[in-house]
Amino acid sequence: MPRDVAVTSSLEPVRSPGLASGSSSGPLAKVAGARWLAALMLAGISLASPSVFAEQASPAANASTSESVSESVSEPANESASEQAEQMPFVARDVASDVNARSGSARDIAPDLRMAIDVSGSMKHNDPTNLRASALDLLVTLLPERSRAGLWGFGEQVQPLLALGAVDAGWKQAARGLEGRLDDYEQYTDLEAGLRAAAEGADASIDGQGPRQVILLSDGMVDLREPSSEKAASDSASRQRITDELTPQLAAHNITVHTVALSRNADIDLLQQVADGTGGLATVAETPEDLLRAFLGALDRIVPGELVPLEDKRFTIDGSVEEFTALVFHGPDDSAPVLIAPDGQRYSLADKASLPEGVRWEHQPRYDLITVTDPEAGQWRIEGRVGVDSRITVVSDLALVSRPLPATLYRGFGYSLSASLVDGARDVDEQDFLATLDGNARLVPEDEGGMSAEMAAVTSAQQRGLERDGAQFSVNMPPPPPPQPGGARLTLTIEGQRDGAPFARQLSQRTSVVDPLLVEPIGGNAQNATPPSALEVSARHPLLNTANTQLDATLQGEPLSVAEAGESRWRIELPPLERDVSADVQISARIALGGSSRVIDLAPYTLNENAARRAANLDRSPIEGESFGEIQGLDQAVEEKEDLNDLLMKGRLPIDKVPALISQWFEGASDFAQREAESPQSRMIAYAVAGVIGLLVVIMLVRRMTRKPTQREEPHV
Repeated sequence: MPRDVAVTSSLEPVRSPGLASGSSSGPLAKVAGARWLAALMLAGISLASPSVFAEQASPAANASTSESVSESVSEPANESASEQAEQMPFVARDVASDVNARSGSARDIAPDLRMAIDVSGSMKHNDPTNLRASALDLLVTLLPERSRAGLWGFGEQVQPLLALGAVDAGWKQAARGLEGRLDDYEQYTDLEAGLRAAAEGADASIDGQGPRQVILLSDGMVDLREPSSEKAASDSASRQRITDELTPQLAAHNITVHTVALSRNADIDLLQQVADGTGGLATVAETPEDLLRAFLGALDRIVPGELVPLEDKRFTIDGSVEEFTALVFHGPDDSAPVLIAPDGQRYSLADKASLPEGVRWEHQPRYDLITVTDPEAGQWRIEGRVGVDSRITVVSDLALVSRPLPATLYRGFGYSLSASLVDGARDVDEQDFLATLDGNARLVPEDEGGMSAEMAAVTSAQQRGLERDGAQFSVNMPPPPPPQPGGARLTLTIEGQRDGAPFARQLSQRTSVVDPLLVEPIGGNAQNATPPSALEVSARHPLLNTANTQLDATLQGEPLSVAEAGESRWRIELPPLERDVSADVQISARIALGGSSRVIDLAPYTLNENAARRAANLDRSPIEGESFGEIQGLDQAVEEKEDLNDLLMKGRLPIDKVPALISQWFEGASDFAQREAESPQSRMIAYAVAGVIGLLVVIMLVRRMTRKPTQREEPHV
């Protein structure tokens, strides 16, 4: 089973030693063995996620794919245990046995992280202030000292910036000294070589012992140094090797790749495919906050942290917590936060010299890292700005454990989550305590500034209560919502009372919401606005293929030809389209899977997105001699219209031409209305105008009905 990285490395304790203590000694070391044992015991109480589907979709498991997994599309959260067992037989049986077979070596595996960072010339524009160095510093700060890590830069060539080695104080100091080398810009971008170098390391071979994690950061696309006559073919061949050869090879050797696109100009589809194919996280970072969030999201998957909820700048520490670390994000011009203990004691960077011995504080322009050992139990507060992704990580025997939450969610597909509350090496069995526990799972989409109004609405629709069975918690989540795909945060939270005091634990990781199918153009050239001749659709979801998925495609209401192009690929032929005309291709997928069927509408694919005008009248079949954007006799009709208008303005329009002029005016108004109706903004304006007119009509009717009748006085002499 090639994707056993999700089974072995992800079963380490869900608290981060790097966040909490910065070393392998202290309270963490005391409970590490017990936590490993608990994680291994709970392997069967795991997570049915897309990464599990990827395991099952391997060649060895294809024969039983449709029978062993059935996904929930809209199943209620209160299903019986037997129904849930039928939904997740693969998780309960195969994963547990696979983990037990590897349990002897899994305990000794330490995180192995490799970073491949783009140093091509375009970085001067997309990262002028070298924010990569700030994100790298955050990553270095949070990396636990029991891990191994290395760093490579790639442009035209690959540069080994920091050799793969054990993370200790010397390694971290060397990593922080790399800031000047990240702006040694090169002209081209050999993305394939950069990814391969990081995956291979000093061994110059992808084969290796144990799972590896790679963070790949780039702001562009494959751009090789080749003669102009060969460049397009060479770039395309390298991209194809990445998707068809290198990515499956990495997955087969337990190498997970987390990709970060530092610009919308990057080849986002390629980076998403690499992440999907290896079980990693794909992120687009367009702001400094996005970049820090992207690195932190990747680190959450490499070294998961156990959290307590942080709400309204407040968090609760229970008596079992031995240490907590507050990671507080803020703006570069904001002052450092102030931490206030339950007894009112204030911890401040301004008074750093008087901080107690058990408090460590690291301040950076965009975040503060505050660690408190043997903290007072009760409610703590933070004064100052608390940005998105701020969190409180704790070290405690009482822990909520689970496999990592899914890195990719697919629109149209539900998923199941499960976790267990443990006390050291055993399940919690305090029945009075367990009876107080309640929890939920929540999916919160992300944007640049946190949560918008739309996101708040989605959050309420994407929250489900957890079902509890003893110390075990589970939930069937509905498919991600239909709005624009992108990044999201998936969180499991439980809360209750222990010994009369508040208790809470939380697991939270970043995920990507994507369409289950990927649409890419064939032919054409975006630079000179040449439209593609066809579209290629490939399956992102590992269970989809041409046997269980049927595509329908239309262009402005007209059906398009769809043909199978491989085991999980389709080709959609496109009619000719002028360069200055844009139009949307609508694609829907009819999927029969696990004994149920569903229809998923993909996001529209826009042809000639930057064209000057939208296509009109494309909902009818072209007549002979007519193609999109050009109609025989159109120029003649325009000239006639101009002549009639000109005659009218000059006062010499013959009376017999008036009907023709009115007809032309009506036709022009109709065409204009049709074009404007295609715009969402125009439709909103039209609805608003219609609403105002309707309101005025109602007011007039009410006034007419309530008006007192006036008596008519008869005329008299």
